[in-house]
Parts: sequence; C-alpha cells; structure tokens
Amino acid sequence: MPLPFMPAPWLARSACALLAALLAGPALASLDGNLASVQDDQQAWSAATSQSIQGSATVVLQTLPNGLNVRQYLDAGGHVFAVSWQGPVLPELARLLGPHFAAYGDAQRQQRRGVNLQSPALVLESGGMMRAFSGRAFLPPKLPAGWTAQDIR
Repeated sequence: MPLPFMPAPWLARSACALLAALLAGPALASLDGNLASVQDDQQAWSAATSQSIQGSATVVLQTLPNGLNVRQYLDAGGHVFAVSWQGPVLPELARLLGPHFAAYGDAQRQQRRGVNLQSPALVLESGGMMRAFSGRAFLPPKLPAGWTAQDIR
C-alpha cells in the first residue's frame, strides 16, 4: 500500500539544509568570538559603538538603546578574551558568555546573590539589583601580555 505523501529525496534534503541554516543563527561575540561577531552584535542590538586601543588589545564599547554598556575586549589576533557590562538590565548572558554560559548557570544555582566564579580557565563576576547591574567575564590564560584582571572593567 503506497503512503499518501512521500516527498522526493531532494526535497527532504533541501528542507533539512534550510532548517539547519535557520537554526545556526549568527556568530556570537562571546568569549573566544571574533571581530566579525562583535560587529554582528552591534547590528543585532542597534548599539552605538566606539572602540579604543589599550596596549595590545582593542576595547569595543557598545551602548544599547536601553542604556546597557557592553565592553568586548579583543586581542591582537581579533579574538574576544573578555567581556564586561554595566547598566539598568542584564545583557544576553548566553550571547556574551557563549560556551561558558553553562558555568554561569551552575554558579548561579549554587550562590544566593550574584555570581562569583574563579577558576584557572574562567573568571566570572555578576551582580547588582534592578536598574544597576554589572559584571565581567574573562579567560585568564588568554589575557594579552601586560593585561591583568584589574584592566577589565
């Protein structure tokens, strides 16, 4: 007995390819991201952007329409080694932290107020209250020469 509708194999492959492209989404300017992903964030957030050179790194400041300031720190190779935020709302932490977002979630469940995670591979601090949030995350092994934790604000 024939099935009522059986798509042609090429149609099924095309549908799968389209679905994969839609689910992939844009590159994210998360830790370990790159300059192109920082520019993608600017468009996604409709942010006003400025950048400055600080030693061997570039700091990109993005001011979102809601007043949130996000800084993305790029090394000389164009890779994001740190992010920080300050403003009236929390940023899209999944977007900023990328593969390190799970560590944030784990720390948040274990700590009562804010998040403070210190490990050799990741430092993550986040806290605040309504209309006054701030935080930062960075990868200590990837800090450029001459950079310390105090340089990330």
